Amino acid sequence: MKRLFPKGEFVRNVLTLTTGTTIAQAIPIAISPILTRIYTPDDFGVFALFIAITSITSIVSTGRYELAIMLPKKDSNGAHLVALSVCIAMGMSVIALIFILLFNQSITNYLGKPEISDWLYFIPLSIFLTGLYQSLNYWSNRKKKYKRLALSRVLQTSSISAVQIGSGFYLTNTSGLILGDSIGKIVSTGLLTKLVWEEDKKDFNQLSKKKIISLAKRYKNFPLYDVGASLANTSAYQIQNILFPALYGLTSAGHYFLVLRALQAPISLINSAITDVYRQKLTAKQTTPDQLKTYYKKMLYFLFCVGIMPFTLLTLFSEEFFPFVFGRGWSEAGKYAAILSPMFFIRFIANPLSYFLYLKEKQKLNVLAHMFMLGISIVSLYFFKSVHEVVLSISVGFSIIYMWYIIYAAKLSGAIIFGARNGR
Repeated sequence: MKRLFPKGEFVRNVLTLTTGTTIAQAIPIAISPILTRIYTPDDFGVFALFIAITSITSIVSTGRYELAIMLPKKDSNGAHLVALSVCIAMGMSVIALIFILLFNQSITNYLGKPEISDWLYFIPLSIFLTGLYQSLNYWSNRKKKYKRLALSRVLQTSSISAVQIGSGFYLTNTSGLILGDSIGKIVSTGLLTKLVWEEDKKDFNQLSKKKIISLAKRYKNFPLYDVGASLANTSAYQIQNILFPALYGLTSAGHYFLVLRALQAPISLINSAITDVYRQKLTAKQTTPDQLKTYYKKMLYFLFCVGIMPFTLLTLFSEEFFPFVFGRGWSEAGKYAAILSPMFFIRFIANPLSYFLYLKEKQKLNVLAHMFMLGISIVSLYFFKSVHEVVLSISVGFSIIYMWYIIYAAKLSGAIIFGARNGR
């Protein structure tokens, strides 16, 4: 640890935020076996549909201006960008509410799931809360209030989990899952808003409409370019949770959602920790091309060694593992996990290595890759009649994309793969 991290304030900040994030991500993983014994696969199918819709619509909730909050040198400009992001989120939530009021029935008919009708009205609330939370999250990051961020993240997942478990004994169908998600966002966003207002109130005392408009023009590239990229990224995964229920039923969608929930969270947790460790090394001014090559090889070797055993076991024994952990009603999810495990293994390796694309400013290729993944999802869901064929098609297609990430990152780092050096 002493060799990996520098001493002083930086390591304290990293450890504070990492600890909070680890706890926040571990809570949903820990309670999953409880939830699967309270709720049915159909309930999870409706919840997956709700999460997919809110995830995609929330991408545009701030126009991605929250990404610019850390860029200005003056805190006053950062505060104006916070106000801009929150105003856009408020406007988008109002537009979403009007749209749902007018087309609720049409949306539910198109999705073929009347169970989602009443819960569509929670989408505008989710859009606003997500936009507000993201804005305050970047502001707190700018102000180096890492304890504040860690606390809000832990409170969000713990409150979501508590409500989902508690309400599962009193509410029917998927109500507890969606209500828990909404209450968790309200609690965490409310806490973060309170802390920001108490500690940073002076930064927001002299907001100017003229200045907000000026900064909106100054950072217009974020809504012009990053919104599309983020939509492609999120839709590549969430479109499956939208089309799955409509084409193959809620039960299959629930099983598929559980696999994603069970496997993505630990992968993201480990990947983010590894990326955080190496990001500073990769971006340091004194880093040489030879060191980039060495870091790539070390990351590749480490990720392969860490992931090969658990993913191999998951591929071989997930059909027995899932019913044992999540309950007898989830054996189908085990079959999906066996098919998807090789893809998740390749993804586990590819995600940290894909940072080389950002390092070398190849973001456009990253967007293109996610558009291909979106296309694979749509084609697979519409082309195949069997659910297992759909899952296999997604697994194979995504594996190819992730292999491209690994190989292209090798090229960008200057490492040798299959006899190729520096693209020659």
